Amino acid sequence: MLRWKRVEVSSGALLLWTALYYFDDQGLLPLCLLACIFHELGHYLAILALGGQVTLLRITCVGAEMRLSSRRKLGWLEQILAALAGPLVNLAVGLAAVRLWGPAGWCFGGINFALAAFNLLPAGCLDGGRAVGFLLLPILGREGADRILRILAGALAAGLLLGALLLLRAGSWNLTLWLLALWLLTESVWGGKKDLQSGRRYGKILRTQ
Repeated sequence: MLRWKRVEVSSGALLLWTALYYFDDQGLLPLCLLACIFHELGHYLAILALGGQVTLLRITCVGAEMRLSSRRKLGWLEQILAALAGPLVNLAVGLAAVRLWGPAGWCFGGINFALAAFNLLPAGCLDGGRAVGFLLLPILGREGADRILRILAGALAAGLLLGALLLLRAGSWNLTLWLLALWLLTESVWGGKKDLQSGRRYGKILRTQ
């Protein structure tokens, strides 16, 4: 594991980046990492602007996690704004790339759009799920909000599994859909619930395919 000040990079992340770099024939990995940097920067700046403090940024093979100081807690509305800041920055960067660079910026713009769209899915471990969870928190309480997030995560995972089965029936084996559905089930049911209850961290994942 590498650590520099408040940033940790796990050994798994380093191995994953090495493997992706080796198989990256189109040179998309640097663009994907740059989009991720913009995404995390959006969260970080929003948290600071809202009065919070990031104590640790941990990068693993399945995403990035920001841990917030318990001395500067954010309210439910601030949590929603902080969660949505990352995807909104990706949308803004994507639009700027397409507008300023034209066809040359479509690739980088598309990566940012895909990253924003994925993180806005209503799963508890993603930004969209965190926003929905904290929106429901003052209305339904923790248990009610967690229950809704589990239902949404289950429905989303079921949809991905159905898509994977249809592709398999058509003769195409898409490992990404199977892994993504499994990850959403495990992370959203257990990890997402922990995140919502603690209100201290943001879990995200980026899949390249």
